[in-house]
Amino acid sequence: ETLTWSRYRALARQVARGFMALGLGPRQGVAILGGNRPEWFLSDLGAILAGGVPAGVYQTSSPDQFQYITHHCEAAIAVIENPEQLARLESVRARLPLLKAIVLMEGHAESAGVVGWDALLERASEVTDAELQARIDAQKAEDLATLIYTSGTTGPPKAVMLSHHNITWTAEALAAQVSRWSFGPGDSVVSYLPLSHIAEQVVSLHLPMQYGGCAWCVDRLERLPD
Repeated sequence: ETLTWSRYRALARQVARGFMALGLGPRQGVAILGGNRPEWFLSDLGAILAGGVPAGVYQTSSPDQFQYITHHCEAAIAVIENPEQLARLESVRARLPLLKAIVLMEGHAESAGVVGWDALLERASEVTDAELQARIDAQKAEDLATLIYTSGTTGPPKAVMLSHHNITWTAEALAAQVSRWSFGPGDSVVSYLPLSHIAEQVVSLHLPMQYGGCAWCVDRLERLPD
């Protein structure tokens, strides 16, 4: 299934407005738990555009680990892959007092405060594009852009704070290296590491835009050819 750059940009902005309609405020977290799929990318970029801070959660995480990361990043919204994952996490939901809404990438649930992906996109109509643009314009290069939670460490995962400048510098440096390789229009890149991992984010989320995931650079997607 092909997604053009212009459609990618439009959907990212629509998700951002949907998050704002659900109550996401500036510098509030958006926890993302799911496999590598378009909704993961759009949730990450939508969170950044809306002035929020995305934080990926590994699919292998236990409910307690999910609760820890979601609470630690002060998430107002959690984006979860499906009702099966939601059922695993219901036991910790009462321990997430800051959580305002849960968004399902696929499927539906009758639980209070849970909305499906289509419903999220529909809620975007409650927020104007000018309101979203104000969130984008308020961000600075040194602001926090994303949180990467470490894996394989002793004790609870550690949150690594990455600024917009950090992400854009790394993406530009990698783009300079990639330009020396013999990639062409007919080549493909496979997204296989978990998107919670910064290496996968740099390659498949930030590098394609060359400038990274910062809000004003996501806006430049409209300049990329379809």
